[in-house]
Amino acid sequence: MSRRAPPLDQVSDEALVARSRRGDRAAFGELVRRFQRPLMARALRMTGSIEDADDLVQETFLRGWKRLDGVRDDARFGPWLFRVLENLAADRGRRLVRQPLTDEPPPETAASPGPGPEDALLAREVREAVARRLASLPDGRRREVFRMRYVEGLPLQEIAHRLGVHTGTIKVHLHRLTRDLRREVRELELGR
Repeated sequence: MSRRAPPLDQVSDEALVARSRRGDRAAFGELVRRFQRPLMARALRMTGSIEDADDLVQETFLRGWKRLDGVRDDARFGPWLFRVLENLAADRGRRLVRQPLTDEPPPETAASPGPGPEDALLAREVREAVARRLASLPDGRRREVFRMRYVEGLPLQEIAHRLGVHTGTIKVHLHRLTRDLRREVRELELGR
């Protein structure tokens, strides 16, 4: 009498990853089913747009399927997949930061009386300085803390938990980054 395999929804993530690595698309489909909603929730918080979040999640699953060999511990597939999502979002953020900024005000403010040309130029220079500073952050703890706090909107305690450090360490990273950004903005203002 042969033993029948349990249904996929009763199989562990670890076993599903192992089966997916061997080419079992149904096993990977079950992983997609399990992680679709939590990934979508995270992506939505990161992007603020359902369309962008959906694109990001789809890209995450595609990359996850192609790079299953990159999962070092099959039991930690979930955190690995969230890391893929976060890296893709960070890459998109870097591409957005590198896009040239225009002098044109957004359409909703174009007709309203507002700051003069000098103020608009200063604001543009400040935005560019901030974008340059953020783009110049090395891949590491400070960039990660910034992304989690200001892109994902995570509370300090959650960031500390994810990175395995004390909340005070997170506060120090944010303080130093903010201090550096303020100094650069002040230098721009004084240079006028």
